[in-house]
Amino acid sequence: AKTPISDLVIDGNDVHHLKTGSSESLVVNGNVTNFRITHNTVHDNNNIGIDVIGFERTAPDPALDQARDGVVSENLVYNITSRGNPAYGQDQSSDGIYVDGGTRVLIERNVIHDVDFGIELASEHKNRATSYITARNNLIYRCNTAGVSIGGYAPERGHTDHCTVVNNTLYDNDTSNTGSGEFQMQWNMSDDIFENNIVYAGSRCLMAINKSKVDKNHPPATIDHNLYFCDAGAKASKWIVTGDDVTGFDQYVQSTGNDVHSTFSNPRFADPANHNFHLRSDSPAIGSGVATGFPVGEFDLDGQPRIKVGKIDLGCYQTK
Repeated sequence: AKTPISDLVIDGNDVHHLKTGSSESLVVNGNVTNFRITHNTVHDNNNIGIDVIGFERTAPDPALDQARDGVVSENLVYNITSRGNPAYGQDQSSDGIYVDGGTRVLIERNVIHDVDFGIELASEHKNRATSYITARNNLIYRCNTAGVSIGGYAPERGHTDHCTVVNNTLYDNDTSNTGSGEFQMQWNMSDDIFENNIVYAGSRCLMAINKSKVDKNHPPATIDHNLYFCDAGAKASKWIVTGDDVTGFDQYVQSTGNDVHSTFSNPRFADPANHNFHLRSDSPAIGSGVATGFPVGEFDLDGQPRIKVGKIDLGCYQTK
């Protein structure tokens, strides 16, 4: 029990059509370190696709009961939902990729679509945290609920701290109109970052929701240098902050202090109807990102060099 499972590689598997009950599809749990979950296709399962777990008492020593120091990269995850699973009934609460109590994990260059939550960083256990996670250069689209969710799902649950979500592309999520929007912040968060992302909301134009109390001196996340868009326009965009509805991008920036350097503009994807989210040459996302001080990664989703001549694009793709 004192010796971790280490240097574990889970690579190149097709994990599909599982009836998992309350378990997950592909999971590392407890005393596991220096793992790599790469190049897998996980699809058509009735609970969480890829999960990194801590604090479930899998390891008898609490100090070691936490999956850590791992990489989740270049996986394809789709058609994941708990709806109809007897353990969950009609709930749509399964994640494409979930970190529940893990620490020091890199989640990069994954494609996630048609799942319940795209990427969730949270802890289900009170006074325990998911921490020091970096989610970058991922493509997340058409999720039933939020594209990205952080924070415990209830006030009495755990924490999300020092987690960084950068250079991801979120498109048309919350298709079930759950009110979770594209980027959901729940409870018990601190020192998190949401920057350099492209967020293109669906017909409801619900961009982000923050359920926790807002303290401008100690915000749950630093949110800036993003590009937002919905077809209805900036004035129709919706944001929910501690139960209050805020309509309009300018009003949201003024009332929260978030996204001071962000813009509301069409990112001009190449062909979103056919799931081509590369940037056209006239995209305002080109060269608009901030690389200094952020772990943006060496490569974009295509494997192209991320930083060229000091310029970085927003979202998961770097233009050539």
